[in-house]
Amino acid sequence: MESAPKLFNPETSPLREAYELLGATTPLELHRLYSEQDQILMKSGKWDYENPDLVVNRVKEILESVKPGELTEDEMEWRNEILWFWYHHAISCAIGRYKDKEAAKKYSAHALAIQSENHPNKITKLLDLLVNDKLEEAEAWAKAIQEEPEKETAQFLLEEYRSGNFFLN
Repeated sequence: MESAPKLFNPETSPLREAYELLGATTPLELHRLYSEQDQILMKSGKWDYENPDLVVNRVKEILESVKPGELTEDEMEWRNEILWFWYHHAISCAIGRYKDKEAAKKYSAHALAIQSENHPNKITKLLDLLVNDKLEEAEAWAKAIQEEPEKETAQFLLEEYRSGNFFLN
């Protein structure tokens, strides 16, 4: 016998702490508010996976501490989107802030594993190819990217990689 779908209630959700931390009342709002905080940190250069006090890292820890089966379908979808976004930016942090190739590889593999099948972002895959030194594949992947701003970003990343700026100080 199939169980009834879980009903969403932010006050009883296993992600309640994340909802409270960001002041969200729905999974979509959690994603929106998380994204706002993420972008503030990225634009200021303060996004750092090593800083446990950052709200993005606190939310990530909460989301990863919950078993996916305990969530509603909607919560699961937005949880995965938030985690993908965290890992996507962790790749950039590993490259730009720490010059840590192994961390970048780990984060890119994880980001790709949780990125939804029809996700519009093409940069995560490009970063994965570059941190794994697959330049020819990365060039082919980048060539297929036609939408802006990703097309410009892809070209910038290829130039940075070719010039050795990914992992050298």
